[in-house]
Amino acid sequence: MDFLIDVFWAVLMVGVPIALFTLALVYWVLQRGHFSEAENTRALQREIKIMSKNKKKKKGEKNGGEASAEDIKELHPLQKKWTKFGGGFYGIVAFFTYIVVELGEIFSMIMNFGGLFDFLKQLNLDLLIRIFIDALMNFVTAITWPVYWMQRIETSYTWVWFLVAYAGYWLGLKLAQMLVHRRSQVVT
Repeated sequence: MDFLIDVFWAVLMVGVPIALFTLALVYWVLQRGHFSEAENTRALQREIKIMSKNKKKKKGEKNGGEASAEDIKELHPLQKKWTKFGGGFYGIVAFFTYIVVELGEIFSMIMNFGGLFDFLKQLNLDLLIRIFIDALMNFVTAITWPVYWMQRIETSYTWVWFLVAYAGYWLGLKLAQMLVHRRSQVVT
């Protein structure tokens, strides 16, 4: 019975959010035309991996017609952040973790000051430096997301949570592809 309860909580707390996050991010990138593989999941995953590797290459280099450094330049800042985390499943969960940690800290910081207006009144160079340092620390936390989430999951079935997270990623990827495919059929 404990196993089924863990599966339920994993689906609710990890599977659904990762699926929705993946759906939104991949659909957005597909809609902007950064990937050509909207139907084949393996090919799309290869393109995501290539996109992440190409962000490091010099401008103008091409990779067999796939996502290039020029494509990376055209990415929205949020999409660029995703590529910094490596793209794919690891990148999605790292980016998701970064957002969760950052939003939590921002909310906590604002509440510690007594609200948004008091926070804005206290805004100075020292506080901006502290926010910047916290953002860097959160980046490290996001890159090491397995450690972060394992500290927050109270279960003996940690592996279930990771499997559910991957299933959510895969489902979000497939739904994004399906929506883009359907939209392209309606347009033509």
